[in-house]
Amino acid sequence: MITRFTTALLALAFTLATPMAGAQGGFPSRPIRFFVGFPPGGATDVLARALAQEARVPLKQEIIVVNKAGASGAIAVSEVATSKPDGYTIGLSPSSAFTLGFHFMKIRPDLLDITDHLLMAARQRVGMTVRGDSPYKTLKALIEYASKNPGKVSVGVPGLGTSVDVLTRAILNHAKVDAIVVPFKGDAGVNTALLGGQIVAGSYSAGGWSQYVQSGRMRLVASFQHDRFSVAPDVPTLEEMGYNLTGTTIQFVYGPKGLPPAVSKRLTDAFLKAIRAPRYVQIATKNELYEKNPLVGDDLTAYLLKDRATNAKLVERLGLKKQ
Repeated sequence: MITRFTTALLALAFTLATPMAGAQGGFPSRPIRFFVGFPPGGATDVLARALAQEARVPLKQEIIVVNKAGASGAIAVSEVATSKPDGYTIGLSPSSAFTLGFHFMKIRPDLLDITDHLLMAARQRVGMTVRGDSPYKTLKALIEYASKNPGKVSVGVPGLGTSVDVLTRAILNHAKVDAIVVPFKGDAGVNTALLGGQIVAGSYSAGGWSQYVQSGRMRLVASFQHDRFSVAPDVPTLEEMGYNLTGTTIQFVYGPKGLPPAVSKRLTDAFLKAIRAPRYVQIATKNELYEKNPLVGDDLTAYLLKDRATNAKLVERLGLKKQ
């Protein structure tokens, strides 16, 4: 009788304990922090909030967006990279924070090596704009003025060490003009300065300027992509204007190095569902960020490593030094 009684108690204890153990061990069992290296309102922030809203559904857990601006996104990346690799601290970042900035900024050069790369969330499309009432109708007109007035033209970019920053410097270098490149903390800062007349032009993501171009408050003078923008189909690309330059930055979800495979798969699957959700597609498309065929896992890492090598050559060619 004692044996049967003991066995019954053990069976009851196991039955009661099993659901609790599963709840504690299942990922995620608490909210996830989702780091963004730029202030609210910019392309990366808008994208992150849309992703968080959609990914929380398959994960059945809240995703809290944390804005930690600085060093063109590298501070947020370092925060994520040095956190515990348990899946509760992840981030969304432009690829430039990993593959470009450290070439001429005094930040950790190994961000790619100390992070796990989950999936590509978007492809960022960029261009150069001026105010709608600017006397410069084209990039050629702006360059001509800059060549005759050294130091008088200022161009805002969304951060030192971003791909747009380096590409803008490459354009000015190619044109042999003396202009000032002004780094801001994200697209929102460039918008404010350009609309307020503090800078002459801005090079940044279409998500920041497309609505102003459509309303006439800004004018696009160059597409930095291989193709033209639908919001300004008459504006040529850099390649069409004779510049052997083009710029592509991707946005991707990452975590600290060493994420458990099951956690990595859970996050990847959830965010893949998020980027296919109608609401996310609408937001990403509106901001010229949507990518139909995102890279995942090893394919994403291979892309980033190749981009890092390409950027190293560009920085060397431009003579950019550590700052």
